[in-house]
Order: sequence, then structure tokens, then C-alpha cells
Amino acid sequence: MFKWIHPVFWLGVSIMYSLAIVFWAFEVGQENLYHFKIGGAAAPFFYTNFFMLYIVSLFLSWLWYYIPERDEKKKELSKEQEKKGGE
Repeated sequence: MFKWIHPVFWLGVSIMYSLAIVFWAFEVGQENLYHFKIGGAAAPFFYTNFFMLYIVSLFLSWLWYYIPERDEKKKELSKEQEKKGGE
């Protein structure tokens, strides 16, 4: 069932969930964190949304695109070298 999924996908999923757990632990450990407001919304709303939505998701989307493409190019190059070596 999961044979077609590239291993970098699982790396990205573990990064996302580990950061969510770290943010959760930080929020639980702070008593007055929700009293600090930015524009009427609690501060954790901004740092989790901006960090997780923009920085982490852009990095993971680059990672999920770049790593499989790089692996495919390496496979193609190795196949071409085998063909040249076999001729």
C-alpha cells in the first residue's frame, strides 16, 4: 500500500508533527502566553500559523519536490552510463 510513497514524505510528516508537539509543549508550559494579544488574537495564533504555514510548509514542499526529482535524475544518469559501458 505504501510502496509508492517516497521515504522523504515520512521525514516531512515527522518534521511537521514534531514541531506541532514542540509548540504544544511550549504553550502548555507558559502560564500567561494567551494574555499577550496581537490585534485581538492570542500570540500563539500568529507564531504557529506564520511559522507552520509559511516557513515549514514551503520548506517541506521544496523537499518533497526536490528529493524525488534528484533521485530520478541519478537513476537516469546511471542507466545512461550502463548503456554506454555496455556498448
